[in-house]
Amino acid sequence: MKKFIFSSITVLFLISTGSVMAEEISVGSVTPLTGKLAVYGEGFQQAMLLAADEINAAGGIKGNNLKIVFEDNNSTSKGSVSALRKLITIDKLPLIFGPASSSNFLAVCPIAQDNKTILLAAESAAAAITKCGSYVFRVFPSDLLQGVGVAELTSSLGYKEVVLTYVNNDWGVGLAEVFKAEFTASGGKIIDELPHGEGKTDYRSEILRMKRHNPKAIVNLTYIKEGATILKQAYETGLNVQWLMGSASKSPKLIDLAGKASEGVIGTYPTFSQETPQYKTFKAGWEKKYPGKKTPVFGEYNYDMVKLTALALESAASDSSDDIRAALIKVSQGYIGTTGDKSFDESGDVNASYGRWTIKDGSITDYK
Repeated sequence: MKKFIFSSITVLFLISTGSVMAEEISVGSVTPLTGKLAVYGEGFQQAMLLAADEINAAGGIKGNNLKIVFEDNNSTSKGSVSALRKLITIDKLPLIFGPASSSNFLAVCPIAQDNKTILLAAESAAAAITKCGSYVFRVFPSDLLQGVGVAELTSSLGYKEVVLTYVNNDWGVGLAEVFKAEFTASGGKIIDELPHGEGKTDYRSEILRMKRHNPKAIVNLTYIKEGATILKQAYETGLNVQWLMGSASKSPKLIDLAGKASEGVIGTYPTFSQETPQYKTFKAGWEKKYPGKKTPVFGEYNYDMVKLTALALESAASDSSDDIRAALIKVSQGYIGTTGDKSFDESGDVNASYGRWTIKDGSITDYK
């Protein structure tokens, strides 16, 4: 049986007040704090810490403070495996927040499943994650939903033929496959398909190939840095098209990196109301803890993940993985978080609806 890690087995009395120092219940997190995904990782960590602060201020979990043990994976699958194994074997934690990037998450989910360690995702969307196993959950919707959303966006804008480019990893390939199936089934045509490498700084050869087709629209399913580089270099070569993108590019950082080349981009994203009490609570908490900082891409999902975990740990019959897993499924049913309904289905997935975003006058706004 796996145990929670407590900060001390000794109860410390504060002489000046006579009060007792609370113990800590720890969970793990494999987070990209360095490497190519660090552009996301800092925001993920900040959102998780905000949720933990609020949980502890409200009394913690069964009177104990929640502590998140962060392990940096250097944004790689190899680093993710090392970090997860450390949290399982050394720290002996029964619940871990899994790494960003579907490729990294898919590298570790079999290990978690084999060790009966609960693994949760807040941004990994590859359809294959659904098959990871009974100890794996995610509060972010599958690409099966996002791929349909991008295809519907493309068709609704009247584009019958498009060039398709996507980051060449598990997430990008999976999302592209769903998009292709949906778009072609509705009568659309892919006039060229170009997977592009992750983490490159020069995509001019891919851009020149795209340009030869003289397309009216290009569907670009990619990340922030890769997306910004492609947009900027395409702009510099005079490629003037309508760029259509997904949720992983929806960030002010895309505008910071690409500048005016990002103007007019249209994309899809899993949408949720910003008028709910849950969102207003998150927003107020964020502005208080991180004044002047914009909410990060997928930050709300990381916040919801921690809040839902705390509810499960509070109601679990014991600290065993099986009891925590049963509690997680139970408390998720009908739970409305910042990002909406987080009810897990039989595969550990959640549902979602998709909205549309665009960049107008240097800012991200809803596309109508």
